[in-house]
Amino acid sequence: MADRKRHSISELALIGGASCLDLANTVEARRDDGPLEHLSDYGDLLVWAERSAVVGVATAKRLAEIASERPFGARVTIQRARELREDIYRVFRAIADGEEPLAGDLARLTAWWRADQGRRELVASGPGFLLRTLAGDGALDTVLWPVVSSAVELLTSDRLRRVRRCGDCDWLFIDDSRNGTRTWCGNECGNRARARRHYHALHRRT
Repeated sequence: MADRKRHSISELALIGGASCLDLANTVEARRDDGPLEHLSDYGDLLVWAERSAVVGVATAKRLAEIASERPFGARVTIQRARELREDIYRVFRAIADGEEPLAGDLARLTAWWRADQGRRELVASGPGFLLRTLAGDGALDTVLWPVVSSAVELLTSDRLRRVRRCGDCDWLFIDDSRNGTRTWCGNECGNRARARRHYHALHRRT
């Protein structure tokens, strides 16, 4: 749409309220004829992951170095990131619309969760135990698994009933307002929608 500002991955708003929704929102203007892809390569994924606190600065730097040495692995990982994003988007879009997610979409998200669990083991830690990740920070897909955990945690939490879909840009977000009636993800979309309504109202009178 002509009145929509296009953003770079380094300035893309993080308004989802959970990293899984922020990943889903790395496609902009889904309702338009030409939706904008923000995850063009592995570097974009790292920029997003660092900004979203999915990985720290040191880990992002190390993964960038590994990606430069393993370009094929980086391409595979960015493709998997897009697939995870779309699985998350379809499930939470259905929930935001008051619908039941398709069985196939839930099955794919479950497969991601099972793969994440398969990367961990219980180890003794003092008087208790902790979960240790088998794959180290050198694995290029390190950035994906915290997002999988975020999706599962949101699906099994009370916050799920607060998941909304923006009435303008189609982004997903958790409505943390007191009355739970937010329609737009932020002021930019709200202002744009109000301006559009005003424009159409004026033209109906002429």
